[in-house]
Amino acid sequence: MTASVRAGAAVVAALRAGGVQHIVVAPGSRSAPVARAAAAAEAAGDLDLHVRLDERSAGFLALGLAKASGSPAAVVCTSGTAVANLFPAVVEARCAGVPLVVITTDRPPDRRGRGAPQTIDQVDIFGRYPLLSVDLPLPLDDDWSAAAVTDFTLAASRMRGPVHLNLPLRPPLVGPVPEVVAPVPKAADLDAVPPVELPGAARGAVLVGDLDVRDDELRAAVLALASDHGWPVIAEASSGLLGAPGVVDGSTAALSDPAFRTRVVPDLLLTVGPFGLTRGVMAWVTSAKRHVSVRVRPRTDPPDPLDTAEAILPTLPRFSGVRRDPDWSVAWELPLPVASEWGLDRVAAEVWAALTPDDLLLVAASRSIRELAAVATGSGPRVIANRGANGIDGLVSTAWGAADVWPGRTVALLGDLALLHDTNGLLVPTTERRPDLTYVVADDNGGGIFSTLEQGDPRYSDTFDRVFGTPHDRDLAALLELHGVPTTRVADATALARALRRPGGSSGAGVAAVLAELPPRSTLTPPGPDSPPTT
Repeated sequence: MTASVRAGAAVVAALRAGGVQHIVVAPGSRSAPVARAAAAAEAAGDLDLHVRLDERSAGFLALGLAKASGSPAAVVCTSGTAVANLFPAVVEARCAGVPLVVITTDRPPDRRGRGAPQTIDQVDIFGRYPLLSVDLPLPLDDDWSAAAVTDFTLAASRMRGPVHLNLPLRPPLVGPVPEVVAPVPKAADLDAVPPVELPGAARGAVLVGDLDVRDDELRAAVLALASDHGWPVIAEASSGLLGAPGVVDGSTAALSDPAFRTRVVPDLLLTVGPFGLTRGVMAWVTSAKRHVSVRVRPRTDPPDPLDTAEAILPTLPRFSGVRRDPDWSVAWELPLPVASEWGLDRVAAEVWAALTPDDLLLVAASRSIRELAAVATGSGPRVIANRGANGIDGLVSTAWGAADVWPGRTVALLGDLALLHDTNGLLVPTTERRPDLTYVVADDNGGGIFSTLEQGDPRYSDTFDRVFGTPHDRDLAALLELHGVPTTRVADATALARALRRPGGSSGAGVAAVLAELPPRSTLTPPGPDSPPTT
């Protein structure tokens, strides 16, 4: 048995000791020792192995597994440009505080930089984005300790983010796999932080941004704090609080109206988690007389993009001296949101209405998430989004990973470009299981979100389609069917509701899609006050 084969088994055992239940592998030669050990561990019932053909999709699959489970997931790849394809998932994991363990296999140090095929400089390739990064020692013929793998995995869980381990391996890379001894997983130590007490205000409000899908304790605490003081809660979609008691339905859209914003200027604003999907919300935050921010993940970027907070706290504070103001509650009374007859907002509303609190909804962090927050009323599903870097890459794979660990139904609400950006996420080997997942794709033939920005002004119509609108003119239903995903076309809200309905509550286990064929986007709509912030 070779040192590399033994090291592969040690790595898998060390990942299990760090709490990893899911390992995603992209096929490759140099990573064979880890991949074969993972397959042996799955056969023994010790972990779940997932195989993907494309490394970028593999990274986002692992991201989805970690987001929905709340536990670290690992992704393993071979050497060379395969490693570079993991970069987008590493960036999202860091910005969103997702525990992701990235293991890249490499040639031994003495064989690097010599022009061998499928080699690049992999050491610290992800720059500042991993919380920790290490070039592991070369496994030799004697015992090789994998303690660093467990330590790094626990660090990913404790600090909420990605870690990178570069593993050099020397041939031979295959041979009989030793038994992978799966120890009892260790729990990451989390330090409790006592709350601070601050002076309150009668006209206070709480804005809730992106929260971890399983952090029900924090959500309950936010609602209780707001209820105790008579403060309204303004919830962005991935807060998981849309439709909850005390949350003002449609408030993120209402804040696009300058006249409404001037009526609801808070004396004290508490923001919880990363926020700021629309210009209206951002303008409202800047109008607050006092602003206190809560960071919900310890190593993500500061949750105050406007730099207006007087304090950034690690936990919810207590507020003293608050007297209720009944006029303040009246100021926040809004009519129930009404969606259009057939547009992206109506698609979002129908998806929301079709799902239950036991279901999971992944929504693209572009127009889809803004429309959802504007129209969702009443109780609905849990919501997740890749709100770290707010990109559209990897959403097909993120949704698949989340669905694989979610106990109920999962639906992904995507635009056409988000689907096209990650169609490789549908290149799933036939040996892999199919979760209970439905992709709802809103197809308006191109980059509709840009028509709400400055680029969409009629003055720039001569260049809009070429460099922003990018109409693709593809039959997305045929594309989905080609990837083995049964697809239903719908062209109105009634058909969409029918396609999402489950007779008798029966399980629809398996991957399917609903293609909502919308009118082509307008390329000449001047940007409105609720346009998303530009970057």
